[in-house]
Amino acid sequence: MCGICGFNWEDKELLKKMISIIHHRGPDQGGVYLDKGISLGHRRLSIIDLSAAGNMPMPNEDGSILIVFNGEIYNFSELRAELEQYYHQFNSNTDTEVIIHGYEQWGEKVVEKLNGQFAFCIYDLKKNKLFLARDRLGIKPLYYYWDEKKFIFASEIKPILLAEVPRIVNIKAAKSYLNLRYVPGEDTLFAGIKKLLPGNTLTLQNGQINFNQFWDVPVPNIKKFSTKNASQTVKGLLTDSVKRRLIADVPVGVYLSGGIDSAAITALATQIKNEDDSGPVKTFSVGFNYNDEVDELTKARKIADHFNTEHHEIVVEDSISETLPKLIWHLDMPHGDPVIIPQFKLSELASKKVKVVLSGEGADEIFAGYVQYKTFLQASKIKLVPAMLKAGLIDKIPVTVLDKFFQYPSSMGNKGKEKVVDFFKDFNNKEKAYFDLTSIMSNKDNQLLFTEKIKEISLNIAQFQQQRKPILNQLLYNDMKKWMPNYVLHINDRMTMAHSIEGRVPFLDHRLVEYSTTLPSKLKINHGQTKHVLRQALKKVLPDTQVKKHAFFMPLDRWYKEELKGLAEELFTHSNVKERGYFNYYYLKKIWDNYSQSKLIHGKQLFTLINFELWQRMFIDAEEIPLNNRIKLSSLL
Repeated sequence: MCGICGFNWEDKELLKKMISIIHHRGPDQGGVYLDKGISLGHRRLSIIDLSAAGNMPMPNEDGSILIVFNGEIYNFSELRAELEQYYHQFNSNTDTEVIIHGYEQWGEKVVEKLNGQFAFCIYDLKKNKLFLARDRLGIKPLYYYWDEKKFIFASEIKPILLAEVPRIVNIKAAKSYLNLRYVPGEDTLFAGIKKLLPGNTLTLQNGQINFNQFWDVPVPNIKKFSTKNASQTVKGLLTDSVKRRLIADVPVGVYLSGGIDSAAITALATQIKNEDDSGPVKTFSVGFNYNDEVDELTKARKIADHFNTEHHEIVVEDSISETLPKLIWHLDMPHGDPVIIPQFKLSELASKKVKVVLSGEGADEIFAGYVQYKTFLQASKIKLVPAMLKAGLIDKIPVTVLDKFFQYPSSMGNKGKEKVVDFFKDFNNKEKAYFDLTSIMSNKDNQLLFTEKIKEISLNIAQFQQQRKPILNQLLYNDMKKWMPNYVLHINDRMTMAHSIEGRVPFLDHRLVEYSTTLPSKLKINHGQTKHVLRQALKKVLPDTQVKKHAFFMPLDRWYKEELKGLAEELFTHSNVKERGYFNYYYLKKIWDNYSQSKLIHGKQLFTLINFELWQRMFIDAEEIPLNNRIKLSSLL
């Protein structure tokens, strides 16, 4: 919901340009506030209280406090009732106004009261203070630039760039991106532009910036739960979360894939809607009509039929190359996962029917759904590994032997084995080993692909916190803090907002996240079964919770042959690569020349590199950044 922006000086023309470039985030209404020391802008996507009373910037009664807000507060009704007991007067039925009066009542601690997804800026005129906040898990984005004089903030990076901020590549962030396909932490790929971290607030007052962390994933306090009791609690919390996220004054739908996460949301939403007799749930699926065994559409259709939803489907058939510039423009930074393509098309479909969509993001991070968690735990149990390492035999193991222990090495070819060998060699350093497992670059790649310009930059691999043992909890915490906000939720926000719809993520209600940290590992991964407690919680709700879901399929091989190889050869000429100074051209060329030897890894590497180059041409090289997403690929070649 919505887009926000602002800066600490008065400039009406700049502000108009900034809110214009994020028009897609809020096409229903735009608003500005200007004074000699402040400019605030807002684009509104009307979800709760569609009247003009919900327009922003929104003041309190005497105009001494203003807010621009992006998000939804799901407990706003309870907070409003509490605030009315303190004699606060309300002029609208919005959740926005609850934040204003909450700030009047509780000051900056208002953020601790909010259950929701949010990024907002409050301007306190009496104190001449800006107060910015971002939700606990980082569902909604918030960026800022500060050079000790100029302070600029926005929901996206593009508005900040319009304020004549230097457009320089952050090389350290670039190395992280090229390995991980995203940028962890507070950095962005633009030097000087930062993310406000999830669960944090920022205050600007008297020329000083201060940060405060108001929430973190709790340190695990593991308790003894029976599977029955834990699954009942999980179901209860998830049901309440879904119920709260169905509240809107506009149509709401659900993204439905072939997996348990979206099926769970569909099932619970159907149950809730049947109780209030509000009609069938609208569900949306995307696929490629490729193969019934791997394509999402067939599996999703079965779930939709089971729950009698109003189901809609879309098949990705467009040119991938021509779509990429549009996606990169919306993302602000390149993203190395081809899932951005079907996600964009899915949002395009949903926007024709609804204004809000619920989706299953977050379940894998809180209930241990990713394959790398199983891999890490399995590796810990292989007693032969230390001896093999000591004898120097690990490099000589056939990749088919590794398949007996892990799910994927031979499907990734020689590069798969290369990465698994890195993983074993670094296993005494758990953090580095996990990085090896999740990076798309091997140690060899980092040595031979990159020039000294990149190699001299050390990767920032955060240490696992000892108090978060056992190891599974350390892995989950790492991904909830790094991967989830910067990879998973970044895609969700940008691809929904690209089509002016709001994405909501029921699994990331902070109450459910906090409860998940109290569960023992065996309730998350049990005899090789991931998300065990979630499956048990939904046993009587879903048709079959034990069916193994394939990773989301995309025809990357077809895209490589038809488009991506040719595009790579056009983008990465010897002279262009030399001029950039990042890569060894001849090693880079091997990625597409040797593609067939390790399709999965080389495909990911190629997609990541192509998007990085297109992003530089669009946002770094161009005299002016594009003001809308109508960008032809030919303009970047």
